Amino acid sequence: MKIKSLQNSRVKHLARLHQKKYRDKHNEVLVEGEHLLEELRKTDFDFLTIGLTEDYDWEITREIAQKISQTESGSVSFALLKKPTMKEHSFSRLLLLDGVQDPGNVGTIIRTAYSFGFDAVYASQDSADAWNDKAIRASQGAVFHIPYNRTDLKDVIALLQENQVPVYATHLDAQTIEMDQLPSTPIAVVMGSEGQGVSDEVLKCVNGYFKIPMTHFESLNVAVAAGIICYYLRKG
Repeated sequence: MKIKSLQNSRVKHLARLHQKKYRDKHNEVLVEGEHLLEELRKTDFDFLTIGLTEDYDWEITREIAQKISQTESGSVSFALLKKPTMKEHSFSRLLLLDGVQDPGNVGTIIRTAYSFGFDAVYASQDSADAWNDKAIRASQGAVFHIPYNRTDLKDVIALLQENQVPVYATHLDAQTIEMDQLPSTPIAVVMGSEGQGVSDEVLKCVNGYFKIPMTHFESLNVAVAAGIICYYLRKG
């Protein structure tokens, strides 16, 4: 299919997918960049490819590509896909994100969790949308490979504990344990928001708190902290 007009209804639809409320309404995501398309091709997702030549499902003009791109350099290859849904699995290593609001941090954490063999990432409803373009790019496509879901963390924690998966939260409290006291598996770790940390509401639900041993500063960027934790708890 060739699309030449900027006023084409499909072009308007693609541009509106930059908005979370529109992505949620239609359950669709616009992905851009050849690297991310290559990651998509490794999955079994159904998607349409969009680009400047007839090799793509939808052939568009450079002007249309400029209109729907969100990168500074301007992408010329895209994919349109339905948002994947998390399937039921038996999880042994999980990350839970409580109010992590920067999409770059969310994407980086997803990439890190996938790289170190974690099974899934859950996020609270007030965390950034992993299908935000910045989050997708920060994940380098890892979001296509690891189950991810935004939901009520209290429900997730209760379900995990029912299935004998202990849940620990990062915290600076004096009663926290050190990382080397954590069980290796199964385990779920809660990472808190950039400014406030893990919420009191979630802290009341977990099995315990732990902290990363460090000097000079009390805390780290949440994505950096997640990287240290994922490496420590990685699958050997």
